[in-house]
Amino acid sequence: MRVLAVELRQMFQKSPKGILAVLVLDILEIAFLSSNPLVIGLCIDSFFEQDHLWLCVLIILQVAFILVRVTNKVLDTRVYEKIIEDKSNTYYEKALRTNTSNSKITSRLDLVIQVSSFFDGCLVQLIDIAVGTLFSLGYLFCMTEWPLSLTVLLTSILVLVCTQRFRRQIIRNNKQLQDMDEEKADVISSRKKVRYRMFAKRNRNLQVLHSDLEAKSYLIIDVMQAGLLIFAIMYLFYVGSYSSGQVFSIVTYVIMLNENICAFNEIIIEIAGLIDSVIRLNPETDGQS
Repeated sequence: MRVLAVELRQMFQKSPKGILAVLVLDILEIAFLSSNPLVIGLCIDSFFEQDHLWLCVLIILQVAFILVRVTNKVLDTRVYEKIIEDKSNTYYEKALRTNTSNSKITSRLDLVIQVSSFFDGCLVQLIDIAVGTLFSLGYLFCMTEWPLSLTVLLTSILVLVCTQRFRRQIIRNNKQLQDMDEEKADVISSRKKVRYRMFAKRNRNLQVLHSDLEAKSYLIIDVMQAGLLIFAIMYLFYVGSYSSGQVFSIVTYVIMLNENICAFNEIIIEIAGLIDSVIRLNPETDGQS
């Protein structure tokens, strides 16, 4: 993890103001989206009372969201593409000095783009998950009785615990797939049919294994999340006493929480992949992770 932190600090120092500006816009986007279920629920209830205050709030939030998103799309490419260009040039020149094979250079230039996209991708997803989870749990704990809110929390924890073994296997499998990607150009350039057939078979086996692991993980996640959603809906209609707007908000936040837990699983795998990528790009740092 240390090698990734060092790499990201160096990237941040290349354009601190630009990265911070984009992150602020990203956080605003996430906050607008996370608050939507609450505002829409209030808007629904206010309609029954012939009150249009929350409709005006919703309109203002949507206009603000559109302006922030457009500004973000214009700015983020200009900030991050400059960093990617600089990092790619640096790695290419370094690879030439160390006589790295063309196959590895080709594969690892893709890794440069992957690592350089951390702030624009992985970090934004982490913030999205954190903000969405806090909004969801905060609303559910404030607006529902303890049996429902406690069930939501326990289910979320169980999902992460029950899929831990598959996450670890997927991470190991991804490393092997990356090894093969670095080998691919050399296998092709060898012009040997038998070697390529063996390579293609190994790749197929790893891809099938990866697919099977994901299927098992998603099976656990989907079954538990479907059970939670059904329980929440039945509880709201048969046990609780909620307005139409509150039912909408609660169900939406349960779905949002489910999506965030699933995304958190994927982020753990992605971060492990980024650490592996940084080590491949800087072999001298191996062992410091």
